[in-house]
Amino acid sequence: MKEAIRKALQNYPVFSVRDLASLLHKKRNYAYLLAYRWKKKDIIHEIEKGKYTMEDDPFLVASWIVWPSYISGWAALHYRHLTEQLPFTIQIMTTRKRKRRVINYGNAKIEFTTVRPSFFLGFQRVIYQQQEIFIAEKEKALIDALAARKMSLAESIEMIKNSKGKINRQKLFSYAKLIRGLTTKLKRELYD
Repeated sequence: MKEAIRKALQNYPVFSVRDLASLLHKKRNYAYLLAYRWKKKDIIHEIEKGKYTMEDDPFLVASWIVWPSYISGWAALHYRHLTEQLPFTIQIMTTRKRKRRVINYGNAKIEFTTVRPSFFLGFQRVIYQQQEIFIAEKEKALIDALAARKMSLAESIEMIKNSKGKINRQKLFSYAKLIRGLTTKLKRELYD
């Protein structure tokens, strides 16, 4: 692979054949052939049909597979230092419907949860391994995990109580309002 192309591809945590054709100033058929050859030589990795990466870290790749999206749930809570538990599943929140809801990449499972546009908030862009990724705020990661049934109410209450000063309860309750009845349940458990 030409060094200039390799450098250019490093700016794309995930790229398509269309991106490759554009970088090479070639037709898409040529880009498909090149992607096939590079995949065989283990220069690039196929994430799913038509989407590739040069990265090995599934956490870096996860929020780039579909746009718009962000990392949430246990993976975001681990990144935000609210749990030491190493998640094997990276939960991705997106407004786009996907045929494949789960992708295995590296040693992780990347799971997509489709949400209403009104629920698609509470995340930010951060730099991770010199690349931009999109990840939920602590409070929204908790609410997303509860909403997707990836965390029990008891687990979330324990995490909130053990993270004194790290979780903004006002922000947590504002996100909880997005799910009917959750604010009342959280307040009852936290303040009784």
